Amino acid sequence: RWRAQVPRWCTTFPKAVCVWSLHPRNMRAVSVACAVVGAASTNPINKVLQLLDSLAAKVTADGEREQAQYEKFTQWCEENAKETQHELKNSGERQESLQSVIEKTEATISNVNSEIQELSSSIAQNEADLEKATAVRKAEHKDFMERDEELVGTIDTLERALQVVKKELAFGQVSQSAVTSLVGAATVMLDDSLVTSHDRSRLQAFVQQQSAQADGFETMQAPATAAYETHSGTEAILQTFEDLLEKAESQRSDSTKAETEAQFNFEMLKQSLTDELKTENKELANARSKLAANKETLSSTNGDLAETNKDASADSASLRQLQTDCMQTASDHEVSVKDRSDELKALAEARRVIQEATGGATSKAYGLVQVGVTTRVSSPGIDSVVSSVRQLGRNSDDVAVALLASKISSVAVSGDDVFAKVKGLIRDMIQKISEKARADAKEHEWCTTKTKETEAKKADHESVVAKLTSRADRAKSAIAKAQAQIATLEAELGSLSKMQAEMDKNRNGEHADYLEASADYQQGVEGVQAAIKVLKSYYGKDSALLQQPVVGTHSASGGAAGGIIGLLEVCESDFSKLLAEVEADEKEAEEVYERQSKDNRQAKAEKETSLKYTQKTLARTEKALAEINDDTDAEQSELDATLEYLTKVNKRCVAKPETYASRKAKRDSEIDGLKNALKILQEETAGAFLAMRSVSRHQ
Repeated sequence: RWRAQVPRWCTTFPKAVCVWSLHPRNMRAVSVACAVVGAASTNPINKVLQLLDSLAAKVTADGEREQAQYEKFTQWCEENAKETQHELKNSGERQESLQSVIEKTEATISNVNSEIQELSSSIAQNEADLEKATAVRKAEHKDFMERDEELVGTIDTLERALQVVKKELAFGQVSQSAVTSLVGAATVMLDDSLVTSHDRSRLQAFVQQQSAQADGFETMQAPATAAYETHSGTEAILQTFEDLLEKAESQRSDSTKAETEAQFNFEMLKQSLTDELKTENKELANARSKLAANKETLSSTNGDLAETNKDASADSASLRQLQTDCMQTASDHEVSVKDRSDELKALAEARRVIQEATGGATSKAYGLVQVGVTTRVSSPGIDSVVSSVRQLGRNSDDVAVALLASKISSVAVSGDDVFAKVKGLIRDMIQKISEKARADAKEHEWCTTKTKETEAKKADHESVVAKLTSRADRAKSAIAKAQAQIATLEAELGSLSKMQAEMDKNRNGEHADYLEASADYQQGVEGVQAAIKVLKSYYGKDSALLQQPVVGTHSASGGAAGGIIGLLEVCESDFSKLLAEVEADEKEAEEVYERQSKDNRQAKAEKETSLKYTQKTLARTEKALAEINDDTDAEQSELDATLEYLTKVNKRCVAKPETYASRKAKRDSEIDGLKNALKILQEETAGAFLAMRSVSRHQ
């Protein structure tokens, strides 16, 4: 059976001698050495060839080992460069995001500062206006109280004087004490601002007259005439006092009405300013809180940006150093490969020259020339390993595993230690598959982490966009509502102004009618009273004439006069009644007009205040809506960037022909198959070792 293992080149030597020997580590491995008979026992040329082969094998093994290390190093460079570049990309995106946040926050801080400045200025102005209005109102109220006190004193003086005189006139005469009371009142009224120049002249004349009578400067008159003149002067001064009393009461009424209206207007202004101050102070507090929050955000974001810039600089430096180191190593490896190739070429050339040039000399010098040695392993274990690995490559559809089976087959015909080489090939393949599995697991972990982080960022941005959109919708609704309120208030104010104008027009017409009717009735009353006075003055000289005229002589027509006077008194009563009714109607109409006008002024002030506040609210809401829209645009841009990055992550991690679990299962199957092949080789090696020991004992 071993004869079939003799190489064909041995048959080219007629006197060749072939020697079979068992491999020291595997009893199934047979070495066949063929040599020419007659060679000497020592052949230096053969030794040189063996040394050249050994050195070439060592150089080749070193090259393979170095190549494996270089491939591992190259993979490490690529992975680290890829990871560092990815970190730099993330840092760049984070820098852009942080810079966008900083710019937006700085713009917000600037806007809030402007808002705070405007609110502070408005608050100071409103407080100054309120303080000024309060001071003016206090001064006006003080003036009113002083004037009202003066009017109350004047009215009291006039009423007491008139009460005394009227009481005595009821008994047909005026005492000196009553006249003295009138004089005192007249003296007091001379300095009153109510008294006109005409009334003041009459009062001065009355006072001087009474003073002269008291001092005895008047010419003595008949008692009746003196009494009549005193009575007539007293009536005239009484009429003046009554006019002054009416004027004082009217002035006090007007002053009280003006004070009430001024107080009402002040209260409305105060309420408006107070409400506005309350609103502005609340807005100022919110603005300051917003400013503090944005400043804190700006500080934190600046810190994050500085840290990100620092990390990016470190990553850039690390990437540059990595590229430098990897390029240097690649250059060194290229030189090493070239040197090794040159060395192997030199060794091969030396061997070729020795074999070609020293063949004849060697045969003559040493007689027996070894012309070749070959070793072939015939082992069921290796055949099983080759078959198993080849089948594993077909099942896994892995080209590298399929090529491993071919390498094992080619190694089976080689030099020393075939089993060690086969084991080395299998271990290398296991290591490569394991490294690939680790790289795939790392990639899977990266994909899982980045997908989760990006999905979280996407959800956060979508949530913020949704909230901002909701706020924008509420702001738009508030703007529409405020615009509707403004339109309604403006329409109501227009209606109030129109109604007040119509009321003023109607009131002016009613007052004009009243003045005309009052003048007519007053003139009628005065005319009738004058007629009655004339008739009574004539017919009232002797009351008996009205009832008992002297027969046979001329007498006043007392009977007819009495009827006329009666009719005149009826007319006077009618005129007075109608005058009183007209005055009552006028007073009632005036009160209704004033009450309605007051209500209108109050409603107008309230609506104007509400309109002003609504307009400010509308302006603030529109400004807030603009800020919300800016924030929404910025957030949408960040969301778009996040979605774009998520698309890239999905393209890298999701769009693959098979899942990570499937790839992992296939690699685990390959590793298990290769480990099983190693186990077969180990068992085969152990069996060969036991067989070799058994042969040695039998020999």
